[in-house]
Amino acid sequence: MMKFFRYAFVAAVLLGILTGCRGDALTMNYNAADISTTPDEHTMLAGFAARNDLSTGLHLPLYTHCLVVGKGADKVCIISNDLMEISPELSLEWRKEISEQSGLPLDRIFMHCIHTHSAPRNGGWRAEPGGSNYSHKERLHKVLVANAVKTITDDASFRPFKMEVGKAQTSINGNRCEKETGPVDRDVYVVRFLDTKGAPIVSIVNLACHPVCMGHKSLLVSSDYPGVCGKILREAWGGDVFQLTGAAGNMDPAEGPKMVEYAEECGRSLADSLLKVQFEKVRPTGEFKVVNDTVGLPFRIARITPEAVEAHAAELVEKWGGELSVNWSWKEDVEGWKNLILSRLAEGKVHNTLDFTMGAVNINGIIFFFTQGEPFCEYQMGARSHFPGKTVIFAGYTNGQNSYLPSAHAYEYRKGYEYEIDQMHIYIKAPYPLSDTMPEAFAEAIDKTIQQAL
Repeated sequence: MMKFFRYAFVAAVLLGILTGCRGDALTMNYNAADISTTPDEHTMLAGFAARNDLSTGLHLPLYTHCLVVGKGADKVCIISNDLMEISPELSLEWRKEISEQSGLPLDRIFMHCIHTHSAPRNGGWRAEPGGSNYSHKERLHKVLVANAVKTITDDASFRPFKMEVGKAQTSINGNRCEKETGPVDRDVYVVRFLDTKGAPIVSIVNLACHPVCMGHKSLLVSSDYPGVCGKILREAWGGDVFQLTGAAGNMDPAEGPKMVEYAEECGRSLADSLLKVQFEKVRPTGEFKVVNDTVGLPFRIARITPEAVEAHAAELVEKWGGELSVNWSWKEDVEGWKNLILSRLAEGKVHNTLDFTMGAVNINGIIFFFTQGEPFCEYQMGARSHFPGKTVIFAGYTNGQNSYLPSAHAYEYRKGYEYEIDQMHIYIKAPYPLSDTMPEAFAEAIDKTIQQAL
């Protein structure tokens, strides 16, 4: 009789443990939806000021990918779009819609763009009623939001999963200004989400390289090298594949922008590297944590005043004149910037720092770090070196594209980085250029955010 009670007690304890574990187990859901142009849509593609003509066709389809991971009622939504960018204002608007329709808190929604320069613009007059991009933007908006809401709310489709990670080296990227000696991060990571039988559901590729193999002369809609690589990996591995583009502010394809053949070449090369990866299984610790933060990046002056703006505008015109290659109308651009910032100052809408949002998600000890803007690769390499033994997936271009973030090295080297250091604020409508103390502040914020997620 005692033996029976002993067995019954052990069975009850095991049942309780298993039931508790099942209740606390991580689950996931994933969906993708097509956001390509239609055959009769000819749009202005994003990214290259020198491109003047509308798109002529489709090289590869564009998708919005949505991965939702949850622990009980707590969930996080990671969206990756085959787009160049979504402005901070539009990203916030669409994330709020997703939040309102799904019930998921806004700070649990991360909206990333892979930064391909062969996707339609979704801002500016081209995307307004009557513009060449208007119909695509409207459809993109509806499909992106609907896909995310469905993935978040379809509780019946959530399932347990396994994870594995791999790391490879690639030669497709290079420093776009310092071709021979500049900093380069050739590491490429893959995180795979598998079903309980070990079959891939979705694989995430993380690399610091601008998707600009197809330069300004190309008029084809495409996800560039990430799409080529993803197509090959899907066929080889099964499941879906998407990219989170890393700290690619100073990382271009090694041979710079060219044409569609170069995107095919780089995509195949990257896929070849990843097909050789030996994956490591991730221990299912059940860790699940989401953190968000905002960092105020310093400008060159502590306080923005009308007098400072007037003086800086005059300095810019005197220094760069009318010969700046970035834009022939430099003087007019500076004048427009000055008038806009002065009007914002009068309305009390100018901050004395450039506020940047970032966040980190811990899934079974794997860290997904997200930040706005285009950080230089040194931030990514630094973050990974500061957390040895941890896999850190580093994604820029998230929750709105708003600024390059040059590294400390770029501020010291300067040659070739004039746009990012001295001119960029004119085009992103920031009230002043960033200080050379910005890199330290940004790097500290990255480390703080990742540490909070551990």
